[in-house]
Amino acid sequence: MTIKKITAVLASVCCMLCLASCGDKSKSESSSDSGTNQSDGNTSNQNGVGDVVSPEEDSDEFDLGEYRVSDTGIKLYYDDSDIPTELMHTLENYFMTFQNDDFEGYKNILYPNYAERYNEYLVNEYSASLENGEKYDLKNSFNSACNSIRTNMMYELSNTQDGETYTGDFTITRIRAERPELDEGETIEDRKKEFFSYLDEIFDMDYYQTVSDDMENLEYVTFYIIAEGEDGEEHKILNDMGILFGLKDGVYYTFG
Repeated sequence: MTIKKITAVLASVCCMLCLASCGDKSKSESSSDSGTNQSDGNTSNQNGVGDVVSPEEDSDEFDLGEYRVSDTGIKLYYDDSDIPTELMHTLENYFMTFQNDDFEGYKNILYPNYAERYNEYLVNEYSASLENGEKYDLKNSFNSACNSIRTNMMYELSNTQDGETYTGDFTITRIRAERPELDEGETIEDRKKEFFSYLDEIFDMDYYQTVSDDMENLEYVTFYIIAEGEDGEEHKILNDMGILFGLKDGVYYTFG
């Protein structure tokens, strides 16, 4: 899928995809920034990102808007006056753990109390379905998420070339994050509570309140992920999804 095709897709209404990701393909260099203007002459990275890049009007990237390039080479689309750069890095690192099949890195980004409670829930609820007394735990859940996002990539590839065999490996190239569009009468607090409703149920407690009391701040954003597939083209593999981060002692954590 070319950038122009991605732009057309972003303008349409897309279904929510299952939160997932994986792939052990190593991170390749991102596409060059030809046809773009830097906001000023200083291109050195600050806080792990470079200066704002404004694509030329005749560039394939123009309709995607301005971005900053992370130290990893991923293009990050966000308003740094509204969304903290460190939150963007956490979102980036979170999905990099799936790309690189990095379970330990994944656990480090999870809120520790959530990881402990959810692991216990998985063991108690799903281990009975396994043979030989094996346990279904957080690692199994991570692997399932890996398989799901690779399936998303394989679906995108199946729409571009017939007769090819793919594994679903991907390399993230672009991430956009922004505040959610709220329904009439809805508040951001409502959206946060909705995010925690499933955890409230399975943990049999007001987990939203527990987390709120422990955190300095809770941040809810929506995002999409664009990645390069095995065909060398970019594909949108996750779209219009919500994620919540909690800030504690200067570190952002997530839940899921």
